[in-house]
Amino acid sequence: MTVAHPLLERLRADVALGRRSAPDQPLTPCRGWRSPMARLLVFVVVLALFALATVPFEQGGSAPEWVYQVAQLGGSVAAYLVLVWLVEGRWPPVELAWRRIGGLSAGLAMGAAGCLLVFLLCLAGGWRTVAGTNPDAPLLIPALQLGVVAAVSEEIIFRGVCFRLTEPALGTWGAVLVSAGVFGGVHLGNPHATWWSALAIAVEAGVGFGLLYALTRSLWLVIGVHAAWNVVQGPVLGSAVSGATGNGDGLLVSLPSGPTHWSGGSFGLEASLVAVLVWLACSVWVARRLVAGRHTVTPAWRRPQALRN
Repeated sequence: MTVAHPLLERLRADVALGRRSAPDQPLTPCRGWRSPMARLLVFVVVLALFALATVPFEQGGSAPEWVYQVAQLGGSVAAYLVLVWLVEGRWPPVELAWRRIGGLSAGLAMGAAGCLLVFLLCLAGGWRTVAGTNPDAPLLIPALQLGVVAAVSEEIIFRGVCFRLTEPALGTWGAVLVSAGVFGGVHLGNPHATWWSALAIAVEAGVGFGLLYALTRSLWLVIGVHAAWNVVQGPVLGSAVSGATGNGDGLLVSLPSGPTHWSGGSFGLEASLVAVLVWLACSVWVARRLVAGRHTVTPAWRRPQALRN
């Protein structure tokens, strides 16, 4: 008598329901300490421990900037490894498997191309002006902060944790909306932030990155897109990045011009309606691929009890 493999049985049931089994979700029932809330708590605790590690470095109420950067990057990576390895029992995690690191280069190309497209459209519309170049502009440190620390830590937190842990209950579409809303909301604390800039980031990066992750199940890809977008936008093209850097601080000295809702103003290209429209077009294309390939996860309340995580 042949015993069917549990994964094959799960996939057959999923096909019958018209949904794909998400490869980045544990296959065991998620109850008790493996429930979404317990997994989130484990992640937050490890992250908090790394944040507390900066205290010994503080003098006069603050630590050197590199300490915070190391804590942010190291904490998010360590917390995610604890989550997927010790709690979920998945190693290597498919979304960060080394054999899929090629997605990083693809993501870098996509992010750079998208940012250049938005910039050129703003130039053509008169919503961005170029005042010259600045070959002495710092490139390495901003690239590390925006392209490595910010991209890696934020994608782990918002796609690797927030999206993943809400998807089994809310389904793919619900997880995209929740993770996008949280992602946009945390940017309200940035310099020059407004409700519009937070909404714009939620639509662009929140929805766009969430859909890309749902389609590919690759953190490498979305890290690449995020990193290239940040680095090309700020250190290269001279736009403010999420309000945290200044306009004209890049290799290219460029400044916003005209109506703020088209130029992005002091917040940067991400608050430009041009960026919102470009990312919306990309998101619609990815969403159609998701639907055509039946790659979405059905919300828990629409699945039989046996398939609910």
